[in-house]
Amino acid sequence: LARGLFRGSCRAACPRARALGPHLAMGIVNTARLLDGIVFSVFLLFLGGFGLFLSGELLKMALVNEGNKNMGKVAAVLKKVFPFPDNKFEFNLTHVLLFSLLIALLSMLHHDAQDAIEHSVDKRAKRAAKKADGGKAKVEEPEKKEKKDESEKKEKKEKAKATKG
Repeated sequence: LARGLFRGSCRAACPRARALGPHLAMGIVNTARLLDGIVFSVFLLFLGGFGLFLSGELLKMALVNEGNKNMGKVAAVLKKVFPFPDNKFEFNLTHVLLFSLLIALLSMLHHDAQDAIEHSVDKRAKRAAKKADGGKAKVEEPEKKEKKDESEKKEKKEKAKATKG
């Protein structure tokens, strides 16, 4: 049963899977990407731990070392936001794992600004192509082009009927 989870092992175990092709014999785990996943996970753990450490240092700088008068208001806000006992920022492996998971989820987020940037780049490319042709060639939208092709086909059919009759 465990052999079927890994990519490629199903083909050796089952002659029917070999006959069906490689796309059906693919397992759940891609062993070629296993090392990449391990390296990325370790990197995320270090990044999460370092981020929590820096947050603790920031809190310590603001709360414990209140030598600067400007930090008084910031310290009051931080005390309300992070209510730790004795103003000590303590974290353990669970916190590091959860923070690393949060970093991973936020790094996979697709933002609307990415689509807007891609759309503006496409517009610029169309304008540049139009300028390069001297304004003679029109850059048409796919929907308009399909409608134009359909109307041209209808006209050809009508001309063919007119010449026959």
